[in-house]
Amino acid sequence: MGGYEYDSEYGGGIYNPENSGEVSISPEIAPVEEIPTNEYTGGEYTDSLVNSGEGFSKNLASDRGIDLNDNSGEQLDPILDNFQGDKWSDLSLDEQKQSMTDLANYVAADTGNANPPEIVFRNDMNDGEYGGYSPDTNTLEINENMLDDSAEAADTVAHEMWHAHQQQCALDPASEKGREYQEGFDNYISPEYDFEGYQNQMVEAEARNFAQGFKDKLAVVKGAS
Repeated sequence: MGGYEYDSEYGGGIYNPENSGEVSISPEIAPVEEIPTNEYTGGEYTDSLVNSGEGFSKNLASDRGIDLNDNSGEQLDPILDNFQGDKWSDLSLDEQKQSMTDLANYVAADTGNANPPEIVFRNDMNDGEYGGYSPDTNTLEINENMLDDSAEAADTVAHEMWHAHQQQCALDPASEKGREYQEGFDNYISPEYDFEGYQNQMVEAEARNFAQGFKDKLAVVKGAS
């Protein structure tokens, strides 16, 4: 199996599962427009700033008939209330961390994840990296230096928690959806090789669409306040 690659604001690397997790630096893509997104690195999904491209569907999961955005409810609104811009900026770092943990717990319950990942906040991640989910350790690592934007903070949690859900489903070979997820992981398309394919592949499109539902809900809560 070939290595999966990751990309960040300042460059990329290739992860080769056959080399004990070693990462080698690869050339940086010429920037077009930078947008936050999430990637699977063959051992970890990361949320970082990568170059945007044309020709992908942000609603691919919906096109597949999957309803990922039913995020209304009395439990969610109080959690998202803390992510409102003015309120978020008034929270301490510990309070912001707790809000993100509360959102992760909500998503775990909402997706029926019986083995949710441990949330780990780090201050030694690269600039431009929001966080990532590692299926090997079942941990969601979040860059505590990238919490200024509350919408992106919520997006990171929701996106990576959906990856955790996908990974849990993939552990069940008797599940058709689980086999589909596993096939997606086994044939993961890295952004440096094919950015449009990277964006359109099911595992990323689903996670992106799921997270967008929370950002949309956040906007509704903001409008009602």
